[in-house]
Amino acid sequence: MKNRFKFISLLLIALIGVTPLFSQKTKNDKPEKPYRLPEDMETLAGNQDLLKKPEDLTVASYVFPNYHASALHNKIYAQGWTEYNLIRSARPWFEGHQQPRTPLLGELDESLPSTWETYNKLCKNSGIDVLIWDWYWYDGKPCLHEALENGFLEAKNANDVKFACMWTNHPWYILYPTKKTDGQAAYPPSFDAPDFSYEESFRSLSYIVSRYCHLKNYWRIDDCPVICIWDARRLESKLTRNGVKKLFTELRDYAQKLGCKGLHFHVTGFSTENMKEMGYNTVGSYNPLDWIANRFQPKNIEFPDYGVVAADVAFKLWDEHHGQFDIPYTPSLGAGWDSTPRYIAPGSRPSIPNRAVWPACTIFKNESPAAFKAFVQSSFVYLNKHPEVPKILTIACFNEWSEGHYLLPDNRFGYGMLNALGEALGKSDLQLQRGK
Repeated sequence: MKNRFKFISLLLIALIGVTPLFSQKTKNDKPEKPYRLPEDMETLAGNQDLLKKPEDLTVASYVFPNYHASALHNKIYAQGWTEYNLIRSARPWFEGHQQPRTPLLGELDESLPSTWETYNKLCKNSGIDVLIWDWYWYDGKPCLHEALENGFLEAKNANDVKFACMWTNHPWYILYPTKKTDGQAAYPPSFDAPDFSYEESFRSLSYIVSRYCHLKNYWRIDDCPVICIWDARRLESKLTRNGVKKLFTELRDYAQKLGCKGLHFHVTGFSTENMKEMGYNTVGSYNPLDWIANRFQPKNIEFPDYGVVAADVAFKLWDEHHGQFDIPYTPSLGAGWDSTPRYIAPGSRPSIPNRAVWPACTIFKNESPAAFKAFVQSSFVYLNKHPEVPKILTIACFNEWSEGHYLLPDNRFGYGMLNALGEALGKSDLQLQRGK
C-alpha cells in the first residue's frame, strides 16, 4: 500500500518543515520564488544536451492490482468489493478540489484479459516498456494476484509489455477509514507481511521465481530476472543483514537451478545501508513526491505545488541519492498525489494554515501534463549526467486511482498524462494512435 497511511505523512510533516531547496534570488539575495517545472527546466538542466533521451532507455510503471474482485477483499469486505468503491465515493474537501477523479475508460475489471489488451495497447503507444506489479503474499498464499494471473498474463498482447514483481513486504490494512468514538480514524491491520520469518520470506519470493521468472515477457536486466523489494529497511530489521544475504544467495541458487542466469534485486520503497553487501543491485523510489513535499515545503503551505516538488525531486533528490547509496540509484517520479479517497476529512480547517492539521495529507495543486512531461525529461538529465547508472526510469503509478497518481485517462486531463509521457519519449501522433 506504500506511503499510504496518514500517520506516515503526519510524521514526516511534523519532523521536517523547511523551505523549498531551489529558489530564484533577487539582487539582494532574498528568496523570490522556488524553481518549478516546466518553466525552469532548461535553467535547472544547464547543458541542453542533457535533455536528450538516453539510448536504450527502459520506462517502467508500477501497477497496484486492487481494481478487481479478489479473494482477499471478498473476505475482508464483501463479495466483489474493489477500490473503485473508494474513488467513486470520494468528495471534494474544499472549493476547487478535483474529486472524485474517475476513469475515462470506465471501471474496467483488471482481472479480465480484455482490460489488459486495452491497457497494454496504451502502454505500447505511450512508451511504457515494463509494468512492475505490486505483489502481495498474506496468510501463506498470494493475494490480489488475480489481475496478473487471470488478466494480464492471459491477454492476447501480453508480450507487447514486459512485467516484473515487486515483493511488497508491508502488513495489509483495512483500506476504508473508520471514524472512532474518540474522533480518530482507524486502519486496522488484517495480515502481517511475509517477512515475519526467513522461511515465509523464502517461500513467498521463491513462488515469484518459479511462477514468473521463466516467462518470455518477464523483465530482465543483464539477462537476470528483476525482483523488486518494497522495504529493504524492514526486511533487514526482520531477518538481520546476514539473513538478507543468505536469503538472496539461496534465491539466486534456486533461480539458477530453474534455468535463470541469476536474479537482479531492485529496492523500490525504503532503502537501507550496505545494500551492495546484502546483494541488492539497484535502488530507486516508489513515488517520492509525497514525502519530498513534506521535506521541503513549509507547513503553512496547505497544497504544495506539483511543479516545485517535481523540481526538488529531479534536481536535488536524485543527485543526493546517487551520492549516498553504494549501488546505482535509478530516477523515480510520479504524475501527482491526492490520497483523500482513503481518508475521512478533518473536522475543521484552522485559520492559520498548518498542513499537518489540515488537510493532514498531501494534496498537490497545479498538476498538469506539461509539468509531468518536463519531469520525465528531467530524468534524461540525471541519466546523461551519470552514464554508469542503468538507463531505467520508474513511474508511479499506472493505475493508483486512490492515491491520485496514475497515468490512465481520467475526467480531468483525458489522455493528457499518457500523451505527455509519449511526447517526452519522442513519440508523435499520439491522439491518432488511440483508436488503433
